[in-house]
Amino acid sequence: MSGLKRTDFIIISVLILLALISYIIFYIYGKNVSDATLAKILINGRHIKTISLDKDKIFIIDELTNIKFEIKDKKIRFLESNCPDKICVNTGFIGIVGETAVCLPNATSIQIISSDKNTDGYDAVT
Repeated sequence: MSGLKRTDFIIISVLILLALISYIIFYIYGKNVSDATLAKILINGRHIKTISLDKDKIFIIDELTNIKFEIKDKKIRFLESNCPDKICVNTGFIGIVGETAVCLPNATSIQIISSDKNTDGYDAVT
């Protein structure tokens, strides 16, 4: 038991190579899985609007809450909110199908959804 043998190095090398190949495949093909183009905005659990993420813009949905949203580079975020803790603003941009950002005091949420009508709801391929 003085150290590693030649077969140990071969096994470790093969495992590292498999991990590297898996990472490269996920990196190349995983980007296509997460390309979202729509965001669904809900207030008090009710669907208010579905917005395309194709154009960069800043907008307000509800004048009562005065929450500003920003769309940039096919991602969306809470830009401003009148809530005290600003957790929703600090969440930052979201843009992968299935991601959600929520402003609890204002009961407002953003959900990223797929624009592809033929999706089966999976958010990754393994």
